[in-house]
Amino acid sequence: MLTSKYLFFTSKNKIHNNNMNSYSLMIKAGMIRKLSSGIYTWLPTGLRVINNFKKIIHYFMKDIGAIELLLPILHPSNIWKQSGRINDYGDELLKILDRKRHSFILGPTHEEVITYLIKNEIKSYKYLPIHLYQIQTKFRDEIRSRLGVIRSKEFLMKDSYSFHIDDLSLKETYNIVLKTYKKIFNIIKINFLMIKANNNVIGGDISHEFHIFSHNGENSIYLSKNKKLILNKELGEYFIYKKNNINKKKILKKKILNLKNCLSYKHLAKICNTSIKNIIKTNIIQTSDKKNPFIALLIRADYRLNLHKIQKINNKIIKILSEVEIENFFKININSIGPFNLKIPIIGDYSIINMYNFIIGSNIRDTYLINVNWKIDLPIPNNIKDIHDVTKNSLILNNKNLVKIKNTIEIAHIFQIGTKYSKTMNAYIYDKNKIKKPIYMGCYGIGISRLIAAIIEQNYDSQGIYWPNSLLAPFLVAIIPINMNKYSIVEKYSFLLYERFKLLGIDVILDNRNLNPGVMFTDIDLIGVPHIIIINNHNILNKNIEYKYRKTGLKNIISVDLIVDCIFNKIKLNKCFNIFYSKK
Repeated sequence: MLTSKYLFFTSKNKIHNNNMNSYSLMIKAGMIRKLSSGIYTWLPTGLRVINNFKKIIHYFMKDIGAIELLLPILHPSNIWKQSGRINDYGDELLKILDRKRHSFILGPTHEEVITYLIKNEIKSYKYLPIHLYQIQTKFRDEIRSRLGVIRSKEFLMKDSYSFHIDDLSLKETYNIVLKTYKKIFNIIKINFLMIKANNNVIGGDISHEFHIFSHNGENSIYLSKNKKLILNKELGEYFIYKKNNINKKKILKKKILNLKNCLSYKHLAKICNTSIKNIIKTNIIQTSDKKNPFIALLIRADYRLNLHKIQKINNKIIKILSEVEIENFFKININSIGPFNLKIPIIGDYSIINMYNFIIGSNIRDTYLINVNWKIDLPIPNNIKDIHDVTKNSLILNNKNLVKIKNTIEIAHIFQIGTKYSKTMNAYIYDKNKIKKPIYMGCYGIGISRLIAAIIEQNYDSQGIYWPNSLLAPFLVAIIPINMNKYSIVEKYSFLLYERFKLLGIDVILDNRNLNPGVMFTDIDLIGVPHIIIINNHNILNKNIEYKYRKTGLKNIISVDLIVDCIFNKIKLNKCFNIFYSKK
């Protein structure tokens, strides 16, 4: 590729390392441009990176016998109604009507579509197991798009689906895909980890997520100090506290505090000259249970509720009531609501059981109780559960190591879905004994667009992006001639090398723009071309060129006769070079 026939779209703004993230780098490197909130155009440089990663995916999917297909983006709403997910998925579903007023969904995922296909096409158990995959655009109506393509409304995914006659067959394929994903992420040389995950609205019992560490990550992963225990935020369980015997001499007499316009628990703690850790807050959740439409949750005021854990306790939960809703339903301000004479079920968190002389709402407007103690002023709730998020000072169940919280980006998720969709959508098959059985299903996704961003989160410097595996880069080799229009010998050898790399099937770019060398260096470094050849009149007269390896920045003077073989041999050492290389 000649730069005169290519568009870089790079930004000339200087890159600083402070608060750097993939979004700003992708903008500066001319990989993406924002069209609207959560919607991006992938420019030529970004698309070349995506296509390089697609080659890796195709190679490994073919290796495990997965068959590629392409499923429609537009889904008739009736199949989502049939699966029951049209309500479960919530407001993230993008719904549209055609001119005949028929309802459609822009697909955020394709379980319904692929199940419908298998139901109508696979008639015999002899065709199972089967593994189908696609690389397709997905849509989600994100409430808050952020960090560019990491959390966007339109994104690119590799998703695959396997179908089986029984659970044993499903598990075999699941383990194959799990190992294959590890191979893919090892090949592209990213620092990732795998954790047990929540199946959420996808369904099934077993799933695993793949994450990479990033200070800009939107997910939280909990690591024990010895790094032997890794937990997802949603699944993190606390060490179950034992009830301590409190020295009765420490018990103080209960007091009443009347306080108007208390805006927060931090404000309350400041007025009472105590720590927020000494306050118990009361949250109210609404349920779909007509018998118990509300439940009170007691938790230490510095902790946050974990909705996933609460939903595991009661799957009829609709939401946590807001301040306005508590005012409307209970006629009391949110900070002074408490368990006293509260005629609804109460669940207490483990964090409250060893508290004493604590502050709590009295359930009377603008009135708080100070120095409250269990069994003396208030019975401890009968129902004690783990309902708060893990914090850095929490203890994990069966492990006495303090927990570290790390921010991560989720890059892949795999599920053993089982028979959820086959039962709701009547996808049955007869086995060899002519017994009718629901088809078992697995689902395996990689977020391609967010993975590209996640890789950049881990691999950049003050000059721009460097790719951990050079085969992801938009170009493998860049040739930068200095004053080519002035020195014919520079032009001659620049094009000689350019043609030799092309003949070898190496993706090369020659910067033939009549620009200041600094501009050329900036663009090539910014997009992360790994192998850079600099040709100037002084060196080429001695049949030498300057070679720079982008990742390390190291430079060497190398004979022009050796440089092609030198770079070609470096590329050949890459474990997945055969995915790309096709000698002409």
